[in-house]
This record gives sequence, C-alpha cells and structure tokens, in this order.
Amino acid sequence: MPPLSALARRRRSRGHTQESLAQRLGVDVSSVARWERGISTPSPGVRQALAGELAVTLDGLAVLLGPSPATGLPAGRRGVAEEPPVLIKDIWGAAERDDLAVRLGAGAPRPGAVPEPGGGEGGHGHAVRVVHQWLITPPPPAHAHRSHGHPRRIGATDLEDVCARLRYLHRADDTVAGGDLYPAVRDELARTAALLRTTSYNATVGRGLLRLLAELCQLAGWSAADAGDEGAGTRHHVHGIKAAHAADAPVLAAQLVSSLGYHLAEHGHGRDAVTVTRSALARLEAVGHGTPGAAEATPAVRALLHARTAWAHAVTGEHVHADEALRRAEDAYGARRAGTDPDPAWTYWLTPDEMQIIAGRLDIALGRPRRGGARIGAALAACDPRRVRETVLYTAWLAHSHLRRHEHGPAKELARQARRLNGTIRSLYADRALTHLTRQLTTPRPRTDAAPF
Repeated sequence: MPPLSALARRRRSRGHTQESLAQRLGVDVSSVARWERGISTPSPGVRQALAGELAVTLDGLAVLLGPSPATGLPAGRRGVAEEPPVLIKDIWGAAERDDLAVRLGAGAPRPGAVPEPGGGEGGHGHAVRVVHQWLITPPPPAHAHRSHGHPRRIGATDLEDVCARLRYLHRADDTVAGGDLYPAVRDELARTAALLRTTSYNATVGRGLLRLLAELCQLAGWSAADAGDEGAGTRHHVHGIKAAHAADAPVLAAQLVSSLGYHLAEHGHGRDAVTVTRSALARLEAVGHGTPGAAEATPAVRALLHARTAWAHAVTGEHVHADEALRRAEDAYGARRAGTDPDPAWTYWLTPDEMQIIAGRLDIALGRPRRGGARIGAALAACDPRRVRETVLYTAWLAHSHLRRHEHGPAKELARQARRLNGTIRSLYADRALTHLTRQLTTPRPRTDAAPF
C-alpha cells in the first residue's frame, strides 16, 4: 500500500474520513481522493473551507497539497490548473443553504467571489455548465434547519404568506414592465431568501421554501432582463435551478432551465439556447409516475417547454426542428383538459390566446406570415389593454407579418400605434422589438428571411 500523503495524514489527524471531509466541504468523496493522490487540486472557493477544516493556513494547505500535477508548482499558486467547481450538488447542508441565501439576498456575486470561466454567474457559459450538471445529479435528501440564535420557527402559514406575495407579483407582471417591477421582485427574493438561513423549519417546509424561491428566481430573471440587465437575468435563473433541484422539484427545475433557454435565445445565444431547452425537455420526459412532482408534468407544461425549444431552433435558423417542436407544443396544448389538469400555478399565463401568439410569432419567423398574422391579430384583439408591454410586442410582431407580405402601409400604422404605447412603459423587450421593426421599415425592400425578431 502506498504511503499516505501529507494531506491524508493531516485529514486523519483531524478525525476526518474522506467521506466526512467531503460532506463538510460539499464535494464528492472522489474529489478528496484525487487531492490526496495529487491528481487534482481543489478550486479556490473550496480551498478556504478545506484549510479551515484542517486547521491550517492557506500557505500551509499549499504545502500539504504538494506540487500541482499540471505545473509542478505548489498548489494554489498562479497558473495551476484548478478542478472545475461542483455547481449542482447531491447534498444539501448548511454551506449550500447559506451560500444560496447570501447570493439571493445580494442579487449579485459576493465580494471576492472567484469568477467562473465563461463569464461567471451572469455568463451564459457558466449557466450551460450548471444545466449540464443538473441533468446528471440526483437531488439531495431533505433536511430540517434549526437556526441558532434565531428562535423564530416558520411553518405552512408562513409559506402561504410568501406564496400570496409571489402570486401578487405574477399578476403585477401582467401590467407592469420590468423596468418598474424588477426592484420589487428583487426585494421580495431577498426577503424570502433571508428566511432560508435565519429561521427554523422542518424538512417539508424547507423544501416548500426552496420551491417558492425557485419561482421567485424565474420571475426575477424575466423582469431583470426586461429591465435591461441580461447578466442578472442569467444569474437569477441559475440560482432558481439550484433551488428547485435542492427542493427535489424536477418539473419546476425543468421550467427554470427552459426559461433560461428562452432568455439565452432572446439575447443572441441561440446555440446554447437549443442545448438548454432540449435539456429541459429531456429531464421532463424522464420524470416518471411516482417521482416527486410528476403530477406537475401536465400537457400545458409540456406545451410550454416545446414552444421554447421551437423558438430556440428558430433563432438558430433550424426551421425543420423548429416546426417539429411547434407541432409538439400545439399537440400537447390541444390535449390539455381545462379546469381538470393540475397545472402548476406558474402556467397561469399560458391561455389559448397566448398559445396562439407564440405559434403566430413562430409562423412569421418560419416564413408563414399570413397564418402568423392571422393568429396574432385575433389574439391581439382580445388582449387586455392594461397589458401594455404585451400589446406593444404583439403589435410589433403583427407589423412584421405585414412587412413579410410587403404590405408597408398597415405595417407603418401598427408601428405608430406601438410607439405611442411604448412611451408609457420601461421595457427592454418592447424597446428592442420596436427598434428592429423601425430598422425593417426603413429598409427599401425588407428581407423575407430576416432574423427572428
């Protein structure tokens, strides 16, 4: 048997097995084994915690770790190849709970946090890595939380209060654009995240709290993007995926992943959007009978995820795949039993008119402007005028259907109506739709194969 490494001897002297140390650090036991064999080194975020567990300084830890396998330099020095961090975990302890609560409360990466490759928490590369790990990582077991120094204990009534505020914000999003709504959503997210670490609760309440946080993250991601902060939109989605995973809510997590895919598609990351939305569908299909939350995988949920996948394919110019995904979305929505399916609350907005809007926008992007315009026009006529952002967007898309048919007069009139309404709201999505429409209107002969709008 080979002699124990200095790191292994120190670990034993502190009374740790590889398993107990891995659990304390929130890593897989194989990671600890690799460090002790000198195959890899811990990431910067884990190194500080490891030094604390072994009661050594960071310099002392560098000596215990020995030369880097990549460079021969002491571990922790500049240039050392670091082991990629574990972004989605199959454990849920105090470290994971507190880290998520701090990040949700701050609304941004913590000061001194080490940036991730691919743009950090707000970067799409980081987000795609989170989704990849989510696909292959089982959810952690549920745990109660007893907060020392904070005697307050929360229960089902407290969750109902949070849920009521969440539903109020959902309804507000129907009539208030992101530029005005995002601060309120961000504040509610921070307020709810504080409950995660400063109160006591049993395992069932803990998972319920995580579910509500995941839903709040999705709303925060959408409203942040509409307010013009793409990075915050990505961050909120990533945190929501982690919260839903920790809550063992696979359908809700798939919804967050799919929403992230739509967010990526809307901000020019079409290829990553395809990967992410297809990952959400793959996970949804794997949710079998008897799986926690399986009843949430209703036809409306499947329709929503297929529709987002269709848009991701349309953005990348993959029209055949987009058409197939749209057909699946319409088939799924047609199979729903209104009033009897146990649809999750977060699908409340996916009405038949909204489904026609989604399909109409895709029809226009896929070269069927007449059919798309008919669908959007009918739904727009029934749209609540208080929903100004949606009215602006739908009007702009309807104008595009006229442009694709070279009907410039109706398109210009619709553009005029949309600009007048847009002056009353603060919405990046509406601003961008009108900017694109104006550019198309000022082009002598608008291309019929123009990029999705």
